[in-house]
Amino acid sequence: MLRLIALLVLIGSAQAEFQISTAAGDEIPVRTHPADGDALLIWLSSEFGDTPRRVALAAALAQQGIEVWAPDLHAAWFIPAGRYSLNQVDPSVIAAILDAALASGHDQLYLMAEGRSVGLALAGVRHWQHGDRDTSRLRGLLAFSPKLYLRTPQGGAAAEYLPVAAASNLPIYILQPRESGGIWRLAEHIEQLEAGGSPVLAHPLAGVSDGFHARVEFSEAEAAMTRRLPAILIEAMRQLQLYGGTPADPAPMDGAPTRPETPNGTSLLRPATEQRQAPALRLPSLDGRELDLAQFRDQVVLVNFWTSWCPPCVEEIPSLQRLYKRLQPRGLEILAVDVGESASSMRRFLADKPVSFPVLMDQDGEVLRRWGIYAFPTTLVLDRDHRIRYAVFGAFDWSSNEVIEALEPLLAD
Repeated sequence: MLRLIALLVLIGSAQAEFQISTAAGDEIPVRTHPADGDALLIWLSSEFGDTPRRVALAAALAQQGIEVWAPDLHAAWFIPAGRYSLNQVDPSVIAAILDAALASGHDQLYLMAEGRSVGLALAGVRHWQHGDRDTSRLRGLLAFSPKLYLRTPQGGAAAEYLPVAAASNLPIYILQPRESGGIWRLAEHIEQLEAGGSPVLAHPLAGVSDGFHARVEFSEAEAAMTRRLPAILIEAMRQLQLYGGTPADPAPMDGAPTRPETPNGTSLLRPATEQRQAPALRLPSLDGRELDLAQFRDQVVLVNFWTSWCPPCVEEIPSLQRLYKRLQPRGLEILAVDVGESASSMRRFLADKPVSFPVLMDQDGEVLRRWGIYAFPTTLVLDRDHRIRYAVFGAFDWSSNEVIEALEPLLAD
């Protein structure tokens, strides 16, 4: 059992720090923003760690009467921040933090998590429910851009959710940026969470992308939404309070708990888990033509799902163009499928980024759903018979020797 050490170190009028210590001697540093109200928000940062803009938001919430605790899970175990960094944190740590919050005397407790830390929060609450505690004081979870998969699905593969996603019954309020791959899977996330009994509210945030409130670089729209965020969070907490808190007993879960997997290996192109035939693809192109994948039969086709608000997508455009220029004469075609944007905005975006491969417009996300795409950028490589041979999530240098060597057998076939 973890216990709260009453060690409070003042670091200014607006902040303080204390530590939660484990029986084994591990210590979890917690930065606090004290306030006089009845509500306490426990804010778990994303897998990429804390930032000064999160600190400023916490201070703004404290000014509105919401006390904020920010546990630093990375510092507690010297974990480098990164995409899968929090996978190694045991859910019992979250239960210990909640016990410390109960001991603080606040009547209303809220947990907030971002990205992959949402899964950790769900698992921690479930662990916490196995015990004699007043769980009703935890009014719910605020989930920013939740990532609830065991691993990022390869393009075309079915998503495998964390088992705890469908075995949670606390009230949940999702804050989902619209300029994010997650917006296209929001309904599926809600369905998973409701399966265990969680009442779920969803709030799409227009004009912003994941991490808008924490990133060093942000747009004017993202700055404006960040200024509105304290009021949005306070209203979300008010709505969660109406559900009467977290049930004392956890929802049932079939089988043993499964923890997220951290991918290993350095290969850029990952072979598809199943070499299946590519789904149909027929879309208008940016130049006004309607293109059909079937017309590229006997060519190796690289299908790239992307959006202009996705920085990694934009970063890989030059290397895709280099690859196309080099291999198009040998039978390679690239179809860049832009999702959810208008043709006029795409023409403006590409005005200073000329590409010679076709750009197709999937404005309603129909092709994205049919092809099983869950994140941007996702790229699938089809052989000359249009079987999916490689599927990869993430951006990299498509003109690298490693990619060329992987494509050579397909082009030679």
